[in-house]
Amino acid sequence: MRITEATLTPLRLTLARPLKTARGTYATRDGFIVRLRDEEGRVGQGEAMPLPEFGTESLATTHQVLRGWLDALQGQSLDDSIEGIEATLVPSPSDMLRPLGAKIRSGDPEEHAPAAQHGLELALLDLLAQRKGVPLCWLLAEEARPEVLVNALLGAEDPKALAQEARDAVAEGFQTLKVKVSGRPLDADEARVKAVRDAVGPRVRLRLDANGGWTEPEANRALDRLGWYELELVEQPTPPEDLQALWRVPRRAPCIIAADETLANPAAVRALLTMDLGGGPVVGAVVIKPMVLGGLLPSMVVALRAARLGMHAYVTSSIDGVVARAGATHLASALPSGELASGLAVGRLFADEPLDHPYRPEHGLLRLRDVPGLGLTPELLGVP
Repeated sequence: MRITEATLTPLRLTLARPLKTARGTYATRDGFIVRLRDEEGRVGQGEAMPLPEFGTESLATTHQVLRGWLDALQGQSLDDSIEGIEATLVPSPSDMLRPLGAKIRSGDPEEHAPAAQHGLELALLDLLAQRKGVPLCWLLAEEARPEVLVNALLGAEDPKALAQEARDAVAEGFQTLKVKVSGRPLDADEARVKAVRDAVGPRVRLRLDANGGWTEPEANRALDRLGWYELELVEQPTPPEDLQALWRVPRRAPCIIAADETLANPAAVRALLTMDLGGGPVVGAVVIKPMVLGGLLPSMVVALRAARLGMHAYVTSSIDGVVARAGATHLASALPSGELASGLAVGRLFADEPLDHPYRPEHGLLRLRDVPGLGLTPELLGVP
């Protein structure tokens, strides 16, 4: 394929209500839409929405790197293959498990820019899938599932409001709910978790996300108390850089412990997926954020390696827009297992979410259409 036009469009998303996590409170999100046009007029789209607090580069670096990449791609011919895309991107997916040293091709040679890489890779994959006439997920796995189970993220602070939010989500068909914890007194977290469990009953799956906000002793105390509420799993209870704590905490936890922010560091990814601490995998699950890992291809490498080690894997958004969530949905459909719900039903968080697009959840599921690529158009997204 020959790239006849490569454009970069700023994208700002406004949250309907500020989202509080242990790493910060977010009211808006800024990034870019990448568009690549081929010689036959097809347009592949990608999204770069950096989140530095979770391990990506800054917005300025994202712009610099993408601008250099797109200028270099203009008029270039690429192989119509996954290998052709991999050759365009550095590091390649296999570099996720290699020693540090592989860097991106443009911009600062020492800069790690996963959001920029994600945006370009997704646009290339969308374009390639369109050229082959298949949904993007088929490029990742021939046995990709047509439906993806998703959870509802609850955002209210007040326990009563949170309980009502939980009831509303279950009424819409969600069977897995997620609540942010840490960054507040444990008594307050327990009141919120109890309110949700009391509101929805024992059959609905309830997961918590601490965003690395507890020390190891705090995590143990929190899990001892919150574990009474029949938790499905807890994401990143301890600081991302403390792999020993991440190994010790699950040994006494009442539920699955999932690594999330730890995966933002390529060296930590390699350690998590290769270290032998005795007695099985380090954690029970890994949370795959394509924007943080640098795209769908490196994310697939991590998920497959985790599966071989006996870990679950599921996909979550990094508070991204529709294009990024569409790519993440195709990735989730291609994972080895779809048992755990993915965190991709976050459109409700945005005040300016497009009213009608094919990646809106229905009854707790995202259903993939049998159309080439992502099946998105700029007009559908309401962007220029």
